[in-house]
Amino acid sequence: MAKKSGLKCKVYIHKAGTNIALAAQRNATLSHSVEGTDTEVFSIACNKAFITDDEAYATLREEYVQGNNVDVYIDLPSGVKHFGNCTITTFHNDIPYEELSTWSISLQGLTTQLVVVK
Repeated sequence: MAKKSGLKCKVYIHKAGTNIALAAQRNATLSHSVEGTDTEVFSIACNKAFITDDEAYATLREEYVQGNNVDVYIDLPSGVKHFGNCTITTFHNDIPYEELSTWSISLQGLTTQLVVVK
């Protein structure tokens, strides 16, 4: 697999059923795994997510607290796009002394919900 610049790989988090971006990542990891004997899941860890504004923060927090799903969209420079619906499993704030405040957001969903479009 060819190297991909992280600046060209983007993850966007939307409230389920909307087209409004709530957050985008600075660093992210996409993982696939098998839980048990046959349930395949995917997880996304955004360890430096930027939340777009106060309203987006309130929406993300509410979705997390209520256990609601959000939509994710992963755009790769190859033109491949991943779409999925998942649950926010962690939602932590990183408040460094001299840098921008960011969030660590982990999401998990069923692989059958992760649609790859070329």
